[in-house]
Amino acid sequence: MKLINSGVDPLKIFVLTYMDSAARNFRERIKNMSPDSTKLPNISTIHGLALRIIKENSNFERLGLDADFEICDDSQRLKIIKSIAGKLTKTEIEDFDRAVSVFKLQEGNIDTPTIDKKIEKFKDFYRQYKQKLEEESLIDYDDILLFSVKLLENNKDILEHYQEICEYIIEDEAQDSSGIQQRLIG
Repeated sequence: MKLINSGVDPLKIFVLTYMDSAARNFRERIKNMSPDSTKLPNISTIHGLALRIIKENSNFERLGLDADFEICDDSQRLKIIKSIAGKLTKTEIEDFDRAVSVFKLQEGNIDTPTIDKKIEKFKDFYRQYKQKLEEESLIDYDDILLFSVKLLENNKDILEHYQEICEYIIEDEAQDSSGIQQRLIG
C-alpha cells in the first residue's frame, strides 16, 4: 500500500506468490485496505506470470509451441508416467518422476555420455516423457518457468516490455524461491 499511496501506478506493481490461495488472500487484503481504488496491482502466482509471458503477444510461437498448447496437470502427468513406465520398478518410477523436474530445472544435457545403467534408464524415461508432452501439445509446470525465462533471456523486445511493465516486483515467501524463479523475476 505504501507504493500505491506514494503515487506508483498499481499496474506497474506485481505481487507474486507460490499458491493461488495466497494470491487471492493478497487481492482481498489490498481491496479491503483501499476499497475506493479502481486499480489493483497485478497479483498472481509466479507460474501465472510465467504463463502470461509465454501467451502474451503469441510469444509461444517463438518457442515452437502450438497455439492450442495446454498445461499438463497432475492427472495427465500421472497418466503419461504410467504409459512410459514399462518394466521400471515402483521405486525407479518415483525416483525418475522427481528427477525429471530436477534435471529440467538444472538444465541438464540429456546427451551427456554415461556408463551408469540407472542413468541410461532415466534418460530413456525422460526422452519418452518429453515426447509424450510434445505429442499431446502439453507443457508441464517446470516448462512454464523454463520457457518464460528462455523468452526473456533470448528476446530483448520481450525483456524490455516486461521490464517496463514490472516496475516493482514483490515476492511472497522469497526464501522459498528457486534459481529459475529468481532468473524469471530478476
